[in-house]
Amino acid sequence: MGLFTREQFAKEDDEAGVFLDGLGRALVTWTAMQDHTVTVHEAAKVFNTTPEIIAEAIEDAMWIYISGDHLELDGA
Repeated sequence: MGLFTREQFAKEDDEAGVFLDGLGRALVTWTAMQDHTVTVHEAAKVFNTTPEIIAEAIEDAMWIYISGDHLELDGA
């Protein structure tokens, strides 16, 4: 399987599938559990997707944002 692209994510009105907001929540958890500051590119590699998808996933996620090339958690 190649990289997970935008077309492979479930649409808002789908009943099941991998949703982009689910990736955002997973990124919050994964980032919090790392013992180092993670980069957007590292997250993309771990989640088998592109840096653009990572950025899109956290755009509406709570508690996480991009600072330069790093994922940062609010209050962490």
